[in-house]
Amino acid sequence: MARMRRIQVVIDPELDDRLAREAAARGTSKSALVREGVQRVLEPVPFDNGLFRLGEELSGLFDDVEPEDIDTVLYGPLEADS
Repeated sequence: MARMRRIQVVIDPELDDRLAREAAARGTSKSALVREGVQRVLEPVPFDNGLFRLGEELSGLFDDVEPEDIDTVLYGPLEADS
């Protein structure tokens, strides 16, 4: 393990008691739990703009629609030259 740096953190007594109980239950130190919590908070969050989930939700929505010429759909049928 890398060399550790000692820091001072101020927490309320109730949180300290909870931390001590959790550390004892896990068989580890309060410092180890604090390091784990800080690491989780600082982990990069994967980018999610919702488009992938939207794509999954829309998948199959237009399966029964026949493809058409986009120009005809947008502009109507071509007029015959006069």
